[in-house]
Amino acid sequence: MSRLVRIAMTISRGLALIGATGVLVMMLHICADVIARNLFRVSISVTAELVSRYYMVLTAFLPLAWLELRRDMVSVELIDFALPPLLLRISDVLVCLISAGVYSVLAYTTWGAAFSNYRSGTFVELVSFKLPVWHSFFLPPIGFTLAALACLIMAFDFARNGTASTQEFTR
Repeated sequence: MSRLVRIAMTISRGLALIGATGVLVMMLHICADVIARNLFRVSISVTAELVSRYYMVLTAFLPLAWLELRRDMVSVELIDFALPPLLLRISDVLVCLISAGVYSVLAYTTWGAAFSNYRSGTFVELVSFKLPVWHSFFLPPIGFTLAALACLIMAFDFARNGTASTQEFTR
């Protein structure tokens, strides 16, 4: 299983790096727009559309699997401290399976929306041209699908080892 966990961690780190790069590019793009607007009275016309349709979506959805594997998602553990090890292990497996189910439903519904927007060639009409945005509709389903797979890997890892071996690869 540790080989599978290593592969999952490598892929999720790559996606997190892409998300981090999206944050950096978004910051540079917005700074360039602000500087151009204040110094030269010229605005980059696609800034708002690119930020909301590409950068924000990229940074929100692609790192989900990385966060799941690192166990950095928000969790509420009201009674975990009082559970014996076997029940804690069962609880962890169930939480991972439920999370995988939720991510799978989200992935399924967003894949449909992504292909619908792909077929129609969704775009945003700007003053001087049409900006295609159908590409960005594929980012959420990719992120949800990979997060579901990460949760399944963690569920099997918890069931087998009692703890997630992903923790040894996170730092």
